[in-house]
Amino acid sequence: MSYPSVVLIASLLVAAIFAAVGALSLKQLDGQLDLRFEQEAARLESVYRAALGELEQQAISLAFGLASDAELRRLTAQGTQARQAGDLQVAEPAHTQLLRKMQSQWIELYRHNDLRQLQVLTTPDLRSLLRMHAPDDQGDSLMELRPLLRAVQADRIPRSGFEIGRAYAGVRGAVPVTHPDAEGNPSHVGTLEVGIGMSDLIDRLSHRLEIGIAVLLRAEAVTDAMWESYRPNSAPSKRNQCCYLLTATGPQAAEWLEAGELKPTAGKQATPLLEWKGRTYHLIRFGFHDYLGSLDSNRPPIGSVVIWKDVTHLLLAHENERWELIRTALSGLAFVLALVLILSKLSRREWRRQLDAQTEALQKLSKYNKLLLETAGDGIYGVDRNGHATFINRSALQMLGYRAEEVIGHDQHQLFHHSHRDGSPYPNALCPVQQTLADGKRRVCEDWFIRDTGEHFPVSMTVAPINEHDHREGAVVVFRDITDYRRRQDELIRLATTDPLTGAGNRRHFLSALESELARLRRNGHPASLLMADLDHFKNVNDRYGHAAGDAVLKHFVAIARNTLRQTDLIGRLGGEEFAMLLPGDDIKGATETAERLRGALENSAAEFGTLRISVTVSIGITELQHADENTDAPLQRADEALYAAKTGGRNRVSTRLPRLDDAAAATPGQR
Repeated sequence: MSYPSVVLIASLLVAAIFAAVGALSLKQLDGQLDLRFEQEAARLESVYRAALGELEQQAISLAFGLASDAELRRLTAQGTQARQAGDLQVAEPAHTQLLRKMQSQWIELYRHNDLRQLQVLTTPDLRSLLRMHAPDDQGDSLMELRPLLRAVQADRIPRSGFEIGRAYAGVRGAVPVTHPDAEGNPSHVGTLEVGIGMSDLIDRLSHRLEIGIAVLLRAEAVTDAMWESYRPNSAPSKRNQCCYLLTATGPQAAEWLEAGELKPTAGKQATPLLEWKGRTYHLIRFGFHDYLGSLDSNRPPIGSVVIWKDVTHLLLAHENERWELIRTALSGLAFVLALVLILSKLSRREWRRQLDAQTEALQKLSKYNKLLLETAGDGIYGVDRNGHATFINRSALQMLGYRAEEVIGHDQHQLFHHSHRDGSPYPNALCPVQQTLADGKRRVCEDWFIRDTGEHFPVSMTVAPINEHDHREGAVVVFRDITDYRRRQDELIRLATTDPLTGAGNRRHFLSALESELARLRRNGHPASLLMADLDHFKNVNDRYGHAAGDAVLKHFVAIARNTLRQTDLIGRLGGEEFAMLLPGDDIKGATETAERLRGALENSAAEFGTLRISVTVSIGITELQHADENTDAPLQRADEALYAAKTGGRNRVSTRLPRLDDAAAATPGQR
């Protein structure tokens, strides 16, 4: 073969090699950009759903706080009874008093919590007793219109979720309203609902993440009244448009709707990049479910959430990198061909130089991706198909307390996910990461991770599979520490179950604990006793020293009781100066000894109020829980009868009441 032929063949081979390497490099560069878009979409969707969950919990917390007001419960009960009796003259004053009572709270919540609706409805037909957002509109039934309210009415379990009403759409939280009946038992008298707008939520996310957000609803899911009266000014004006724009952080969403860029779909966006007015936006679109959709995954979404981010500069930089890569490849090819023509022997050196240049370009790209990973505020790590960590960012290491070399290459489940919070083993097959590796499904959930110190902490996590060429290569996990969020929830629960004056359990919490103890008694037969206590001549304390002094006496009694009782015992304030104590594991004998210690401790300890020392005594009635007790009424009645016996027997004493005995109770006189 002649030299020119050898040179020609060598040149063609070199050109082919350079073309292949350039194409592969461009594909890898584009793949890195696509992967970045996918990871960003997963992260932003996870952040949005977590924020929406917090908003739903906030709605329930607000509703709980409002419904716990005794005066509101009384007026609701009055309005419900009047409506059921058909006495509108009684119902109207209840409405007027409720309106006057809630006015200041409504204004405050409207300003600071984006509250858009607050209403109280009577039972059982869910007729409006009070609408703070429409005070003159009352008396209509929402039974057929509102599934969430029907569910709360049916089982009295608080709920929250997104719902579309006649003239409003937003996150709602509804809780039952109870009030003691004639016998002192809690009775369901109505339902309280709050509605929170989504504008504040998406504004906060928009400012924090530097993105735009819009919530779209399917046109057929929105009422005509809402379309005309609640539609934002920037929303499309025609009823037959693609979607109803509930709220948005910028004008782009409305403009895209008018221009037909957003199609009527509630699913994923097929084309994530949109050219608009000389800018390029990355669009992330996912389905948005209402309350019924959250219960049934087969129901279609009622709309979608659109998140967009201006990526013009990013794409320009990416395009520059592509051209730089192409120019480098072409320059290298020309240089190598020149060398081949001059001296074939030098071609190997030039080839190696070009390979080094390509490697350096890839290393720069790798460093760029690593920088993006390290600057993320959420914890992010990846695993291979066997569950071994392949990379982890700085935020994740800070939350877990490990060094990178202690995580990379190790089984993430065995390292910081191996046990539940109570210390019980966490099977590998139940791990969300392992499940995604097995079935390829994306998961969003809450779980517990374990720091290197052994401390468990709660996380909100998103697990997304990594697929390459139809093969599952691993998964990416995005998580964040939700300890502060859980702490806020625990504090709300404490406020909802505690008497604000004395710190003892409130009536509802105590009765719930008594019901649970009865259930445990039926299961395992362990004894338990109930004490009913009433401060003697407490009215005289209020009349003589004032109610502030009376409050000090009540607090003093609770402090004495807690020093006397065990940690497993529970004290609750049933009302006024009447308290109840639950003693799990104690029979009548043990409960009597405890009651005598409590009576004697209070008798020998005066309450201090300023310079005053106020001495009081207590009468206590005791009964033991029985298998035959069908509910809490029976033991409460026995304890109350025993308390009455102690009162009529001279006060400052302990009396017992046993089941299946005569009404007379044996009384143990106290020391005078």
